[in-house]
Amino acid sequence: MKIFRTATYIPGEWDASATTPRWGLFTSWDSLQERTYLLVLPLRRTIVQVSRLWWEIGSEVLYASFYGVSRFNHIPTGTLDHFERSLSSRPALGRFVKRLALNRPRKGYSNKIDHVIQLCPNTLILSFYYISPAYQGFWQPTILNSHVRILDASVHGLRQKEIVQVISSLLGLEILHLAGLERGPEESRHHGTLRLPLVRLLSLSFEGQKGMEYWTPLLSTADLPRLTSLASNLGTASLPFAIDTLHRITFFKCLFGRYDALKPEIFRSLTRLHVGIEEQPLRDQQSHFPFHQLHHLTIFCWETAYKPVSQWKQVVDGFLALPLSRSEMPLLRVLELEWEEHGIQNGSIRISEHGPYLSFLDYLESSALEFERLGVQFQEGYRGNIYLIPTPMKDVIKKTRDKMRIPIL
Repeated sequence: MKIFRTATYIPGEWDASATTPRWGLFTSWDSLQERTYLLVLPLRRTIVQVSRLWWEIGSEVLYASFYGVSRFNHIPTGTLDHFERSLSSRPALGRFVKRLALNRPRKGYSNKIDHVIQLCPNTLILSFYYISPAYQGFWQPTILNSHVRILDASVHGLRQKEIVQVISSLLGLEILHLAGLERGPEESRHHGTLRLPLVRLLSLSFEGQKGMEYWTPLLSTADLPRLTSLASNLGTASLPFAIDTLHRITFFKCLFGRYDALKPEIFRSLTRLHVGIEEQPLRDQQSHFPFHQLHHLTIFCWETAYKPVSQWKQVVDGFLALPLSRSEMPLLRVLELEWEEHGIQNGSIRISEHGPYLSFLDYLESSALEFERLGVQFQEGYRGNIYLIPTPMKDVIKKTRDKMRIPIL
């Protein structure tokens, strides 16, 4: 079993204790999890077909995840039907399922979705993905598993009443990701109090400013006594939560926006920040976040994607000046740069730019040594084909230099 797990490992695949949202792990607006699952699935199937013994050993892993989403037409038509028949004929297999990723019910498919969920009584992570409104049916699941601890749902086109009904029925819910929160008609509002007593991580993606304004009355009165981690795709408006809730937030993630309405005094307990930076240097964000409290800072930036390598140092200088000042960030222990596929590990620099690139690596290495002297872990979060794992910057630089020395045959 240990060999099987190692050979087909996906980080975070069944992790119901995750403390921070990562793109792709539990988020239906990202295709990373789908691509990862499709990479390892053939190997999992091959292993269990070797012998009866390997079937008995490997079924627990093979059936632990089911990804029946046809969002990019990578999943064969009829996969959900086949999965339902397999579990109906061998109910014991359904008890292995810990993660279910499904399309939202198509017209006439609501009962089938309910039946599949019922056949998987130990599901911990449940995802509902968006489908075209032309195929979308009324979403009112009659059976939702009380064991579900993470719900990830794309809710485009759904009524607020429907959404609240579903998430309120999951009494053990600890992590909630909702994408596509949009403006709806007044008659579709939920007028009671949204109560999520165990939710500790909330990740919300709004459809523009109007979407946030529509959801503000519900979210600002929500009962969220255990919420400590919050992620949002918008930072341009006041966050739609009660001030006592924001005072308890220890982790905050917001990748887009100018954060005009955010002030350091809002985040009394904040120790971890994942912030998106566009053209302005990090120092410009001091009026919005309490950098003096932070233990862990992740900086997300696309800026290097649109500049030549010779200008990368200037861009990164704006990121590093503040963390290098111990008087302004005395508690910092981890600094992470996240550049998506434009990170150093991408390895797609043109030969003509190798000179400036090597100079940039020298600059980063010097910064890494200075951070090490200050007791700060300096690392890069690189999103590869399968997963995103932070790597120490020194290791990134060494591997990159070694790769560049290999002659092209």
